[in-house]
Amino acid sequence: MTPESSYLIGLAAAVYVTTCLVGAAVRWFHMCSPYDRKPRYYYPGRPFVTGVWLSSLALLPYVLDTSSADAWFLARLYFLPVTLFHFVLILSSYFGAVMDWKKWRWPVTLTGIPVVLVLLAAVALAVWPGDQIAALPFWETLMYILGGVMTALCIAAMSLVVGWARRVDPDDYSNPSDFPVVQARKWLAMVVLNLVLCWFGALMNDPGVLACVQMLISGLCVVFLISALHPNRNRPMDDTVAKEGKKETQVYLRSIPKRKQAEILSAIRTVVETQQAFLDPHLTLQDVANRCGYNRTYIAGLVKSELGGFVSYVNGLRMEFVGDYLQKNPDATLGEAVDAAGFGSRSRYYDTKSKMQGSR
Repeated sequence: MTPESSYLIGLAAAVYVTTCLVGAAVRWFHMCSPYDRKPRYYYPGRPFVTGVWLSSLALLPYVLDTSSADAWFLARLYFLPVTLFHFVLILSSYFGAVMDWKKWRWPVTLTGIPVVLVLLAAVALAVWPGDQIAALPFWETLMYILGGVMTALCIAAMSLVVGWARRVDPDDYSNPSDFPVVQARKWLAMVVLNLVLCWFGALMNDPGVLACVQMLISGLCVVFLISALHPNRNRPMDDTVAKEGKKETQVYLRSIPKRKQAEILSAIRTVVETQQAFLDPHLTLQDVANRCGYNRTYIAGLVKSELGGFVSYVNGLRMEFVGDYLQKNPDATLGEAVDAAGFGSRSRYYDTKSKMQGSR
């Protein structure tokens, strides 16, 4: 390796570390107003993203000495299992918080422990004089094994996010989460591209190739940071769009005879209220339409115009059920009542309660 190429390779690594540190500082200290009043809601996973970028400091031995065999292994290790673990952590922490799904913590933590331990060992050996890693071939095998495991976990996390994105629709679901579908698609595309780059850089086993990979990933980090600066949750609908949608619904319903509207509305109440379909936490508007035997469009129009919208209608019934359940079962806990009512989680119950109290 010539001095010039060694300098450029070290420069690429320095650019990556600098980009990550700047990203960590911006992600932690900058939040758009007024969203900074509720950082956990509008910026879920923020501490994890900050920690992921700060971990780039582990590459300092490689930045300072690109000719060291141990430092070279450290760089490859960082851009394969470690970086892939970062993707799993970011996807799980962000979208897990959005979906109020906390079960990701233990599996991700347990699978991340060996990666962190191997990274710390590699950093220590890279700082220690001599090339200890180069003398032990099993380090290479260990890196690829961990890389394969992290790849599988990353694919599993992406599949989970894709499933959530397909399932969530505020117009159809009785328990809609404030899920940033567009943001999810962008981030998943970036994760896939990063996966390809990380494996390519590791398999090529060439400092020049890895330097190019580092520069590309640095650019992706900037794109990710820009996309995450403004919260992608709970964006209010423009008043004009809302009024136009309501007007279209009213015009459409005028084409249905009043007697037919009353018949459909009665069928909706029978299914949702009398048959207590609202107790199903996964109840959808299509489910109601199927059980009523009417077109989904008719159901949707009448629910919006006569019952205040599907979510408000169903969750209002659930709120009443919680109160009745606690009266009839004095020994029951609020959590039991919330689960029985079909809310799915206590956070959704409290959110619904807050909205109902605020509208009074």
